[in-house]
Amino acid sequence: MIQDIKDIVIRHRKFLFLAVALPTLTALVVSLIIPKQYLSQTSVLPANSRFSDKSRFTAEEITELYSVFSSGDDLDRLYATARSRPVMMKMVDSFGLIKHYKIKNADEKSREEALRIFRTKCGIFKTEYGEMHVKVTDRDRVLAADIANAMVFQTEKAHQDLYRDYYSTTLKKLESAYTTLQLTEENVLAGDSSKVKLGGPTHQLDYYRRAMTDIRMALLNPPPALVILERAVPSVRAESPKVLINVAATLLVSMFTAFAMVLLLPGFKKA
Repeated sequence: MIQDIKDIVIRHRKFLFLAVALPTLTALVVSLIIPKQYLSQTSVLPANSRFSDKSRFTAEEITELYSVFSSGDDLDRLYATARSRPVMMKMVDSFGLIKHYKIKNADEKSREEALRIFRTKCGIFKTEYGEMHVKVTDRDRVLAADIANAMVFQTEKAHQDLYRDYYSTTLKKLESAYTTLQLTEENVLAGDSSKVKLGGPTHQLDYYRRAMTDIRMALLNPPPALVILERAVPSVRAESPKVLINVAATLLVSMFTAFAMVLLLPGFKKA
């Protein structure tokens, strides 16, 4: 039995050599021709959302109660923001990815195509330790690192812009209410000052002034959305293609296929 196998292998040694050598050589050439892709990664932790409390600037006892880091409940919010279309599209426009990906015609369809390609090259992951990783692959290793860091910056900016919009709207309402109440108090004082009661308009005006001061401070100092653990740096080694793995896998598969054909197919046994 073993002798028969040896005879078949020796008889078809040229076929076996070509069946193994050609696919392996092709895998080597293709792996060397394919442009190298570099991976850059940044890691962040969500900041404590309680820092959005506007009273943290004037009430020191409140500030001391807050930890810089979140307990983990804010991770989903941070993850959703990083994956959002505005943040992703900002990367497409800021880094000229339409031209970088060699997409013709810089129109809206081209932006959508660049966004689609970028989504395949940008991975955002939540870890079991409460971290968020932003991974970007590109043929330009410096660009990959720059985009990963910019993703983090833009994610935090998106959160802070939301806070600013909320604070601005609230401040306008408070200023309007303050002006109305102030006019009311002036009218009352002009008529009969004895009608001003303790805890009345004057007390409410003080409350509005304190609230407006807190909100103005919050507008100047929006709360952090994240804490950067690791910034992305240009990778030294290419992430893909993995030349040795590709060649070794092709070699093993082609050897198995070639020997199986020679030993199992009737046509080779009779030849």
